[in-house]
Amino acid sequence: MKFTPLDIQRREFEKAFRGVEEAEVRTFLHEIAAEWEELLTENQKLKEEVLNLREHLRQYQDQDRIFRETLLQAQRTREDVLDGANREKELLLREAQFRGEEIVREAQQQVVALEVQLRNLKMERTRFLREVEALMDRTRRHIQEEAPDLYLPPSPTLNLENLDLGALDEDPLPYRPTAPNQPPAKG
Repeated sequence: MKFTPLDIQRREFEKAFRGVEEAEVRTFLHEIAAEWEELLTENQKLKEEVLNLREHLRQYQDQDRIFRETLLQAQRTREDVLDGANREKELLLREAQFRGEEIVREAQQQVVALEVQLRNLKMERTRFLREVEALMDRTRRHIQEEAPDLYLPPSPTLNLENLDLGALDEDPLPYRPTAPNQPPAKG
């Protein structure tokens, strides 16, 4: 600034003939100096306010930048968490599917093994029944030879050649043996 209020107040003018009233000029200069001082004070206050506002603006801009960065990071984290969860879900689904297929294969193998075991048991049962029938025939012949008077003619026996093996599952003994001198009793 070129003039300060003090410069205005101390300003001296040359005296001239028929000049202006010196007291009036001095009063006017004092008024101008006072107003000038008020303007300078107000200007200084406004400059300080502008500096304060700029500082607040910078802080708000920093906060805005931090907020945006935080929001962006949160979005990235959310996407990472979702991606991880989706990958884990897919992995669990694949693992469950694999385990399910493995369980089905094991069950099928057990079914096959049980079917083989069942077939073997049926064959063993048939063999056992044949052996029992052969034993009964030998015993009957022996009794007929040793004591023909105690034994009546032989009753019909089980014919295993035409035997339905499925029917054997229903009744474990296809016929009941009879005691000597009694007619045979069927199932």
